[in-house]
Amino acid sequence: MSQEAIDIGIEIALLFNAKIIDELHVLRKNYLDGSVPCGFQRTLIIGTEGYIPINGRKVGVATICIEEDAARKIREEQSTVYYRVDRLGIPLVEVVTAPEIKNPEELLKAAYRIGMLLRATGKVKRGLGTIRQDLNVSIEGGERVEIKGVQKLDWIPKLAENEVLRQLALIDIKNQLLNRGVKETDFSKDFKDVSQIFSSTKCKIIKNRKANEIVLAVKLPKFAGLLSREIQPGKSFGKEIAEKVMIITGLKGIIHSDENLKKYNISTEEDSQIRNLLALGEMDAYAIVIGDADTAEKALENVVDRAKGALRGVMRETRRALENGNSEFLRELHGGARLYPDTDTPPLVIERERIAAISKRLPEYPWVAQKRLAEKYKIKEEFVEELMASGKMELFMNIVETYKIDPTIVVVTLLQTMKSLEREGFQTDNISEENIKDVFKFLSEGKIAKEAVENILQELAKSPSISASDVLKELGLETITVEKLEKIIDEVLYESREFIEKSGDRAFSPMMGKVMEKVRGKIDGKVVAEVLRKKIAKILEEKQ
Repeated sequence: MSQEAIDIGIEIALLFNAKIIDELHVLRKNYLDGSVPCGFQRTLIIGTEGYIPINGRKVGVATICIEEDAARKIREEQSTVYYRVDRLGIPLVEVVTAPEIKNPEELLKAAYRIGMLLRATGKVKRGLGTIRQDLNVSIEGGERVEIKGVQKLDWIPKLAENEVLRQLALIDIKNQLLNRGVKETDFSKDFKDVSQIFSSTKCKIIKNRKANEIVLAVKLPKFAGLLSREIQPGKSFGKEIAEKVMIITGLKGIIHSDENLKKYNISTEEDSQIRNLLALGEMDAYAIVIGDADTAEKALENVVDRAKGALRGVMRETRRALENGNSEFLRELHGGARLYPDTDTPPLVIERERIAAISKRLPEYPWVAQKRLAEKYKIKEEFVEELMASGKMELFMNIVETYKIDPTIVVVTLLQTMKSLEREGFQTDNISEENIKDVFKFLSEGKIAKEAVENILQELAKSPSISASDVLKELGLETITVEKLEKIIDEVLYESREFIEKSGDRAFSPMMGKVMEKVRGKIDGKVVAEVLRKKIAKILEEKQ
């Protein structure tokens, strides 16, 4: 048991105002999917009954735990799953909030604050996927549904909203089934082989099936119109059933009678024959699958079970987050029965002195630091918040303190300029902190103008191995003197003197553009404008 990990866990629990457990007991949590080779994950509860302040109130933090990370699934090939074990066994901290978050916006705020508190310790990894959010969503009349794999904060509101829509839709489907008089005993796993019906079909999916594959069908009583019911944006209930079938059996896709069968080239005659064979009533539906006999039968068993489950409305399950804000079935939601004592590890008593020592070195709360740093550097609190969230606060302070650069120039470069470059397709991750520091060093020494900063960063993003000094030489962006600027302006104005005399003050903008083509990035634009105005004014005076 890593004592360092326990100290970090205690520190984090204290930051969440939690009560530290006096005696830690290691528990085992069963994992049977292969991601933990020994079959169980070790976990221990560090603190309970904490809270975080959100929107002027305290949102409870139920538990803070330390557990060992599982292996990462990297791909699946038929019945084989491949895992990467680089993070297997690494300690991670799990923070569980109480069911007190009221809406998607508050959910986002809570996730953000949890991440900020964890990063404030300086003892957690940064980067995509290092802080992973699992959402638990439930509504009145629904059930708790866990959504895993939320890697980006901006996914959270839409995932929560769409899960609420899904649960509302499933409750409505349940009510419609009950109004239609459907009972669990109405469902049957009397599957019919309908392969012969499609002996001369034009449906390519069925026509091109393998020699050992059959077409199997099942009746879904009183389900007409419900399989096509949208339960999430762009996703029907039938699609949700198909996703679950694929996860469990590997069989891709089902065809059901609520669909537009013409898109599959299934004829009206074929549809009619299936309905007759299954003895379907007007309000009944059917589903068909294509596969070898065992897989097809297993797939339809899952179709029937899920359809029967619709009578209960929302089912307790774990779902995978999708980037579009929807989610898909992952597995049934496990309960506390998975946890049992770890017989290999004795309990660990946490002395009060240990907690007191950790309490003395707790970091400043991020929201307190934001106000202090915003005042110190005279920048907006929003900028400080974004610097902290992106992990660039230390770099910002280092640059400002070392090179005495205007903090506003530094923060705009680190946040807005970098975002602009990313939108244009530049890989800003290629730019090392050392190169960024060198760029500001050149700026502080007067070797470049601030207008040159973006151009240099563009080149550094293109070539990770190149240095800021090399880029400076290649682009020829070293600053020029005012004397050199005056010569360049004189040359430009000499060529356009007639235009200037005719246009008067309106000549400034076109002339500024021509001059900047020659000196952009080599001298401050304000200096250029000032010198240019004076020289144009002189020409106009001479004309009079």
